[in-house]
Amino acid sequence: MTLDLEGALARLGNAGVKWCWAGAAARARLGARPVRSRPEVLVHAAAGALGVLLPEGTRRSDDSLWFDALVVRAAPDGLERALRARGVRVDAVGVDPSGQVLDPLGGVAALGAGDLSYALSGDEASDAAIGLRILAVASELATAPSAALISAVADSAGLSLRVKPPLVFDLLDRLLLGRRPAEALDLVERARLLGLLLPEVASLVDLHRSSRYPHKDVWEHTRIVVRQAIPRADIRWGALLHDIGKPWTRTFEAPRTVHFLQHDELGANMLPGIAARLEFPPALAAQVQRLVLFHLRANLYLPTWTDAAIRRFAAEIGDAFEALLHLSRADVTSKRVGRRREAIANLHHLRTRVTEIEQADAARAPCVPKGLGAEIIRRMGIPAGPEIGVLRRACEDAVRRGELPNDADVDVYIAFLRQRAA
Repeated sequence: MTLDLEGALARLGNAGVKWCWAGAAARARLGARPVRSRPEVLVHAAAGALGVLLPEGTRRSDDSLWFDALVVRAAPDGLERALRARGVRVDAVGVDPSGQVLDPLGGVAALGAGDLSYALSGDEASDAAIGLRILAVASELATAPSAALISAVADSAGLSLRVKPPLVFDLLDRLLLGRRPAEALDLVERARLLGLLLPEVASLVDLHRSSRYPHKDVWEHTRIVVRQAIPRADIRWGALLHDIGKPWTRTFEAPRTVHFLQHDELGANMLPGIAARLEFPPALAAQVQRLVLFHLRANLYLPTWTDAAIRRFAAEIGDAFEALLHLSRADVTSKRVGRRREAIANLHHLRTRVTEIEQADAARAPCVPKGLGAEIIRRMGIPAGPEIGVLRRACEDAVRRGELPNDADVDVYIAFLRQRAA
């Protein structure tokens, strides 16, 4: 949901409600390098008050609202207690609207030392999330946790199953949008969290080692695509999940050929289950599913495609086109420089052609013959009413797309509508 960020925060202040920036948003206000994750705000209010104080967003759990520009969490027992419950010292720092720093665990000193240590709070639900929070913060700060710390996270990996799904999603989202997501994903796997939280992705690890014939390391490829993707949630999640259908579609053909036919379609079918389990925001889930389904399409483009083929491609992809191009660029991981340059040039050419055709179609004024509505009623047996206007506009849209000629004989449009109805 779109949120007027300044207006929403001003509304909290006007209502006399205490709030603070938390986590990466707080660290950015202390001079740390900003990251692209959604900023977090803690509000000293009961969970039920969030919908009163702020416009209703996507409810991510019992105590939080999730917008496109902000994550708001209720802190009914006070801001410092909520910060302390986060456990990881550098992530337990808050900054209120006046600039006052809230630092119950010594996070400012830990930030200066690159220290990812933690302090258990005794609250089972909060402490269970500490391992994943450490790895999310490591990605944000581009800091490598010590081997001992990763070992400690691995020893308690099973606790992650007690973390509420929306918080698992939020921490993975922060990890993906951090500065070192590929390295952090490797740590998630080493810390035994990947198989517990994203078994569909864990199935990619060492997949190539079980192959009858050699093929590329799909897990390494996935991490490279994530690293190359721009830091936007839909694109980074699409990069992480785009090949999850491969383990179940792998087939072998002599001589020494490996296929993953329809892994894009299977991956798209798997996506709703992942989104439901982790309680993705609905709009993000729908967008990532489209990216997984279409991730092969743009890289199949050839300059020999006709304008009609370009129109069909653009119509099928819809408003996911720009995101798909970003994902397709990231998906070019060939080590051959010439192949990479050719693939990127093809994507640029595709974008140029789609833009030019869309502009030409928009400039073409659709003209259908007068009396078309009456002929639709007479020839197709459709009674007069709103549906006649809908069918007339369908003909106009087809003219804009170049599928029908401008101002042709009425028979042309009737034939088009009959075919469309069939």
